[in-house]
Amino acid sequence: MNSHLSRFYSFCPVVLQDLLLTGYSFVLDQQRYRGDFAAYRDLLDQSQWNSEDQLEACQEDALQRLIAHAYNTVPYYRNVFNSLKLVPADIKTIHDLQKLPLLTKKDVKRHFNDLVSSSYKLKELKPGHTSGTTGSPLEILYDSHTIFMTYAALDRQYRWADVSLKRFGDRIAVLRGNVIVPLTQSKPPFWRHNYLHNQLLFSSFHLSPSNLPHFLEKLESFAPVVLDGYPSTLYIMAKYLQSIERTFPLKAVISSSETLYDFQRAVIEERFECKMFDYYALAERVVFATECDRHDGHHVCSEYGITEIIEDDGMPVSSGKLGRLVGTGLHNYGMPLIRYVTDDMTAMKPYQCACGRSLPLMEDVATKAEDIITLKDGRLISSSTLTHPFKPMTSIEGSQIIQEDYDHIKIKLIPNQTYAESDSRHLIHEFQERLGADVKIDIEFINELPRTKSGKFKWVISYVDLGI
Repeated sequence: MNSHLSRFYSFCPVVLQDLLLTGYSFVLDQQRYRGDFAAYRDLLDQSQWNSEDQLEACQEDALQRLIAHAYNTVPYYRNVFNSLKLVPADIKTIHDLQKLPLLTKKDVKRHFNDLVSSSYKLKELKPGHTSGTTGSPLEILYDSHTIFMTYAALDRQYRWADVSLKRFGDRIAVLRGNVIVPLTQSKPPFWRHNYLHNQLLFSSFHLSPSNLPHFLEKLESFAPVVLDGYPSTLYIMAKYLQSIERTFPLKAVISSSETLYDFQRAVIEERFECKMFDYYALAERVVFATECDRHDGHHVCSEYGITEIIEDDGMPVSSGKLGRLVGTGLHNYGMPLIRYVTDDMTAMKPYQCACGRSLPLMEDVATKAEDIITLKDGRLISSSTLTHPFKPMTSIEGSQIIQEDYDHIKIKLIPNQTYAESDSRHLIHEFQERLGADVKIDIEFINELPRTKSGKFKWVISYVDLGI
């Protein structure tokens, strides 16, 4: 919503807020699901079963069209090509992309206007923003094809989970960063309705222990078939169910926007008696990756963009090795991002999924400087590795890991009544086993875990230089 509508919304009674959210959803639908959306949805239905060679051929055909468009209508890329004495015909294959320089966030901010295609008027492009969790937010402009393709990819993820996103479709409860309830509100309702998409939107900013019974009571009356949210908010609900020895059966749980840890997945799937489907997407619209029913990693949507995993020197890494994620969106002609360097790190799996799809499989994504621990000897410790000390523990309700320095780790904990000194000794021992005996481990007890303005939560935060 724009600022004027948001202010009006904040003064409205709950019933009118529900109607405003539903009306706003109708406006967004016109941008997301009309035009070429159906064509992209049909394309993704068919292409998911293409062979690896067919997928690569389609990528290269789309890349050649994008490169020609960028050279002819985007001043930034015309200058890049001219400075390197290249012409569009020099970029024919995925491997030819390495002839072009990487595009960083600083480059986008510095050359913002020159990255916009002259084929579009600014009013024809829609603005998007990164969350800013790893620094200052970044603004990107999209054309309509980018929006249609993005929601077609999201629609495919939902259909892989056997859930319908259509209007008046399956009942969906949402636990994301929607600021839909005044932050000062202390009594329910902590939720609002989007009647158009049969959604119940919960406020993740009100997930306190005293409010959780109200959340569960509303879930029971709404009776959703799927729960969609951040891993951390879903985990809070699952832990509450665990604490009262209850389950809440669903068809599926869908998560995104944060790293999903295996300890979170285990509790969520146990308490909601279903599988989780996690997807990875970027506000920059260069990479989209989704999880199929085999749950063996994230399928990179080759139809959406070209994904590279690179070393710190810009060279491609070998399959299975951790590296920096770089993406080239194939559909945003309004503001093309070619070889855009993300803040994220991952690896490609060296095999194809047993589901029969040739879409490449990507490991879980770790966010630079927030999900990676960097040690003095240069080792990079994935956050997934740090989940293991917590697995046998039932005495904590929440945790966060802060790297203060190369040899100093702080573990923030929300303990329950069963927590004992032996639990602290266990954590310190297990962390030093993984990081080294010379790493100092401090434990701090807290009452609440911090969240960003968008409602997100980071389990691992590092304040040291990653070196990449």
